Amino acid sequence: MAAAIPEDEVLIKRFQEGEGEAFDRLMASHMNKVYALAWGVLQDREEAKDAVQEVFIKLHKALPKFPPSDNLNAWLYRVCLNHCIDRRRREKNRKVELSDEDWERLQGPDTDDPETRAHQSELARTIKRAVQALPERQRIVFMLRHYNLLSINEIAQAMGCSTGAVKAHLSRATANLRDRLAGLLDSGRDDVESRLRSS
Repeated sequence: MAAAIPEDEVLIKRFQEGEGEAFDRLMASHMNKVYALAWGVLQDREEAKDAVQEVFIKLHKALPKFPPSDNLNAWLYRVCLNHCIDRRRREKNRKVELSDEDWERLQGPDTDDPETRAHQSELARTIKRAVQALPERQRIVFMLRHYNLLSINEIAQAMGCSTGAVKAHLSRATANLRDRLAGLLDSGRDDVESRLRSS
């Protein structure tokens, strides 16, 4: 029995045969992950939206000659990451940080319990400061892994490096965070340790 053809490959072929709607479907299926990657690097909602728009404009231009069997995920991540890093370099004198609202959205839905919610908010601010103090590549890898939930392979493809390099950056980031958050860990904050342990 023949293996099923991946949906991306089918949609790319349809687009190349003149079916414009195929591009809309490709964009819809990849939009969230591209946005998550852009946000992880740029740490700004509006800039991330602009970056996503640029990435899909580039995809639309590239798609007529794009080999359908190529890894579209890897292409999108690489183009998005390169665009975002270039954008950061052009604006290197502007300090960019996540707002508390942005950070809380990265943490996932809040609980309805006020005491737990207050504790998580305090903890999120502490972790946010520690993550933002990491060297850039360590910070990007850590956020892509733990907040954007990309796999090691996906991060390596996006950053154009080996999985070993990603693991090394992630290991250093985790070690740095353990040092910076040592006081919380010593106080028995299991929710901090559980995040770092998953590295």
